[in-house]
Amino acid sequence: MQKMHRVITLHLCSALFNYLSGCMLPYKMNTSISYCLSSLFLVSILALGIIVANPSIEALSSTPITKTNDIPSAQSVYQSQSISLPKSVSTFVWYIVNEAHEDTHKEPQKLMSNHNPDFIPTKLTIQEGVSLLFLDADAPWDTPHPHTIGITDKSSGEVVYSTGNLDYTDSSKPVILPAGKYVVQDKTYPWMKATITVLANHEKNTDNNLTVGAFLAPTNQVANKKDNDGGTHPGWLGYYKTELPKNGFKILSEFNFHYAVCSYCPGKFWPDQKTGDHTLMIYSTNQPIDLVLQKLTKMVRANVYI
Repeated sequence: MQKMHRVITLHLCSALFNYLSGCMLPYKMNTSISYCLSSLFLVSILALGIIVANPSIEALSSTPITKTNDIPSAQSVYQSQSISLPKSVSTFVWYIVNEAHEDTHKEPQKLMSNHNPDFIPTKLTIQEGVSLLFLDADAPWDTPHPHTIGITDKSSGEVVYSTGNLDYTDSSKPVILPAGKYVVQDKTYPWMKATITVLANHEKNTDNNLTVGAFLAPTNQVANKKDNDGGTHPGWLGYYKTELPKNGFKILSEFNFHYAVCSYCPGKFWPDQKTGDHTLMIYSTNQPIDLVLQKLTKMVRANVYI
């Protein structure tokens, strides 16, 4: 139907051009000025009627445009340690932060930040019907530390979801939670906690395909790009500002922050973090979720964090 509307609109535009040409070159078209003006008026009314009756007509592309300007900024997510997602979002990728396995209370000097130290964000609010999954970006060198994340219904105390074992760069199976309040906790590292609020949504839009998530990277290139096995990793903000859009992700916002509280470490940042200067990015994409996760796996592995 939309294609037919475009064809009609193009024909109307063509007719409009022909009538204008007739007015400018009456000796070729053998038409009077009054006839041209009346015809022009009728064609304009018809074209306007088609456009008003079908506001979804797009002149150049049939790709759906999803509104993203109501998604909270990276600065807001960092400072408030929370995000509340609009109805336009269908899937949220919950980022597990590097060094999240380190005890938040006993060894804060090892963390990426004291804001959202384990998950980004710490407090998540979503609409009912939104699909949720976890992405493990907690690098394994030198000792692997897989994560198993459980979600517990706050009212019943029942565990309603578990990620199973997540290794570095792994993602969990998606889950859709009913309206309610939930507690998130790692089975092995109990200080890793977060909360979920699922809001009742009686206007579910099955056409939504917008995936949103967070991603961290060093703000500047680091001196040591190697992991403890000698592998080189190119990831930093400049790299991801090229690679994410190239791979179909839109960077919606960025926020730079500094965290360096290790009194005995060179530069005062934990060596596994490679720097004290990091950037939080909030991204979106309309790609199929399987493809999104394949690409995010590569993005996480490209990062310099160890």
